[in-house]
Amino acid sequence: MKKAMLFLALAMAAATGALADTIRLPLQQLTPLASFELRCVSDQKEIQVPLPERWELRRLVLHLRYTVSTNLIPDSSQLVIRMRGQPVAQARLNPMAPDVKLGVEIPVKLLQPGYNALAFQVAQHFSKNQCESPCSPDLWTNVSLAESYLEMEYDWKPVPTELSSLSAFVFDPRLMPAGEVHIVTEDDSATSATLAGIVASGIARRFDFRRVGFTVSRAPRAGVDNVLVGKRAFAAKTLGEAAVRPAKGGYLKVLPMRGAAGEPDPTRAMLVVTGESDIAVKIAAITFANISFKFPGSDELEAFEFKLPEVEQYSGRETIRTDQTYSLKTLNFPTQSFVGINPGSRGITFRLPPDFHIRPNQYAKLALNFSYGAGLKSDSSFNIAVNGKGVRAVALDSASGNFIDGYKLDIPTYVFQPGTNTISFTGHLHAGGQVCDLIQPDNLFLTIYENSTITFPPMPHFVEMPKLELFMHSGFPLTRWPDGHEAYVWLTEKNDRVLAAALNLLGVATQRNGFPLFEMEFTYERPAKEGEIFVVGRVPTVPKELWQAAPLKLLDDGVVVPYPVVRGWNTEFVESATSRQKSALGPGRGLLMQFQSPWHPGRTVTMLTGVRAEDIGEASQALITSLAQGQTKGDLVLIEPGDPEPKVTAMVAGSPYATGKKGSYSPLESFLYTRPWAYYAVSAAALVVLAVALFFGLRRWRRSRRAKG
Repeated sequence: MKKAMLFLALAMAAATGALADTIRLPLQQLTPLASFELRCVSDQKEIQVPLPERWELRRLVLHLRYTVSTNLIPDSSQLVIRMRGQPVAQARLNPMAPDVKLGVEIPVKLLQPGYNALAFQVAQHFSKNQCESPCSPDLWTNVSLAESYLEMEYDWKPVPTELSSLSAFVFDPRLMPAGEVHIVTEDDSATSATLAGIVASGIARRFDFRRVGFTVSRAPRAGVDNVLVGKRAFAAKTLGEAAVRPAKGGYLKVLPMRGAAGEPDPTRAMLVVTGESDIAVKIAAITFANISFKFPGSDELEAFEFKLPEVEQYSGRETIRTDQTYSLKTLNFPTQSFVGINPGSRGITFRLPPDFHIRPNQYAKLALNFSYGAGLKSDSSFNIAVNGKGVRAVALDSASGNFIDGYKLDIPTYVFQPGTNTISFTGHLHAGGQVCDLIQPDNLFLTIYENSTITFPPMPHFVEMPKLELFMHSGFPLTRWPDGHEAYVWLTEKNDRVLAAALNLLGVATQRNGFPLFEMEFTYERPAKEGEIFVVGRVPTVPKELWQAAPLKLLDDGVVVPYPVVRGWNTEFVESATSRQKSALGPGRGLLMQFQSPWHPGRTVTMLTGVRAEDIGEASQALITSLAQGQTKGDLVLIEPGDPEPKVTAMVAGSPYATGKKGSYSPLESFLYTRPWAYYAVSAAALVVLAVALFFGLRRWRRSRRAKG
């Protein structure tokens, strides 16, 4: 009997194990690098491994691929792998077998929900005696992040029926490899689409930079988290009268989902966003989008009003203002110490408004407060880099150490870029004495203090368009106002896949902008008011006026296609060749284009289209990946979804134009800005006219003087 019970228990355990989900996560997806090198006699690099709170981790295996220098000594060189500071494996670095594949099972009890530091630490030597250069070029170990991966087995935890769980449990940026949410709308009206847009924007914001895809229909979808958006009568009809109760204002409630056969599925959530009227539903949607910490603890709430703070232009995520001084602490750089022979680098990341007109002879002013230890060699320094490019080096040349307050550096503004910028500090600390002297690494330190400051000079808002890269960097120009004010989504047809594609890209814009798009309106007709327009729809449904203004013109009487020609050094002034032909885009492809509005000069139309609705949906899914976003630029992008990664072709084919802070522009200003040769010609002509006028004026004055004399 005992044997039978033991067999049954083992069988049940095996069956339970078979139900566990498994994910294979390349380390490259956790960092922008394809590989990293561990250098010098001692070095360490870390990767943050996300663990969602709704996962019950059962097994974690690291499959590591690395290469070591052939000059290392195996007896005194080793690699140590740590999880949250605890060593989980170590291996000798053997130059006789430099290419290594290593499998390491990591105890799951070491991990906690959140981000867990996976560290790779090396001690490596190339000489058996005690005399070696601590940072010889021979001392390196290269870890391939593209070929290394984590294998994770996990179960889904039940979703707490609390609205507070939405902010960190349900819509969790640590979910891998991506978030997936289904939105249930009441109908296919513009009002329902606008409400879905507010909800999708709030969800994307919670996922931070983790990509999230949306689907839309009139019924719940099993196996994923769902959000139902619509009036109470629709919610009661879809979920049952007992699921929602009458409410005076907006109403939010979180419920467990049901499976395809109607069985309970407590591991997925159903969020209800409802009310008796469209206005009440909008209040509920805005309230949901702003639940950013664990309150309330109940499963439902009634929302009667929601007051938003005053929103200013260009006040999105991590965006700094000009002519204002920021401390490094404000920019998430607390006081940092660089210690030892190979201390690595630290940095600050911030955003500049995407339409800044960066002028020559302007400088960002960096005032640093720092100190360093005694006994440093005179060639010690720390480097300052902007976006990976070195711009300055500061010498640490006092043998007795020093404390420097207000060390001023002027950095030309042209080394910065619209959108995200990073300023990094890298210490190069060298000990005095001879190579064979005993090194005391503790006195090799550099500390940069958090009260150091940075200031940018005033710069006008004026940018040459089209630039799809600005849309991918910050959602510009749809996010000129961070809440989507003066921006419209024009759906050219009533189709759930088309709406879902629009929501996918609006999710990208929200994540880059960091602010929910409450004010963005959806429409099925040309917007009546002036503003920035995002057009989504199949090729046959796009109005002729838009095709005539687009860089690729898919017209009924023929297609006008731009083809790049052989270009010289003056690339930006050479236009594409055009071919008028009878052809078609073809299925399986999507087009993302950007061009000047045919109705309002200075305003921008961004358009996503394809032959079929599924082509538009697949293109939008490709564009939420970092690979496709990094290749999106210019004004014409062809997206071909593929496995394992999409194919993206980008080019500049249309006419340039300029836009300013208000989305309007002066035609003369735009002409001179987009054609620098014309600007210089006008300036030269003005100088010539002024010189001629002065010449004749002076000659006339001299003649009058002589006549009087």
